[in-house]
Amino acid sequence: MNIQSTLKIAVIAASVVAFFFAQPAEAADGKNAYKKYCQACHQPAGKGLAGVFPPLADNPNIKDQPDYIAQTIVKGKSGAVTVNGTTYNGSMPPMAYLKDADIAAIVNYVNTELANGSSTIEADAVAGSR
Repeated sequence: MNIQSTLKIAVIAASVVAFFFAQPAEAADGKNAYKKYCQACHQPAGKGLAGVFPPLADNPNIKDQPDYIAQTIVKGKSGAVTVNGTTYNGSMPPMAYLKDADIAAIVNYVNTELANGSSTIEADAVAGSR
């Protein structure tokens, strides 16, 4: 990936975050919060965008790792990550502005519905890990 592609991705991601930042979630509903804050990059079914945004669906790196998922949402993530044999080298901006309950709802939806895990997290655990 060349510098221009990386910059384009960063601008798109920043624009998406800015758009959603102005529209806080109304309820701690995981699927709706995912749609609002995550699906623009990770896609509606969590399959990601080939070579750009890693999949969350069937991702063994996040399955039953609710603390890791929550920390990634709060603090963001950059650098290389390999998912199911494909390496992604991008950047996810931190989304610490989200409410703890919304982060917990997103984590639980991603882990149980997309990554096929069974572990969940509560809002107070998200608050304690900030």
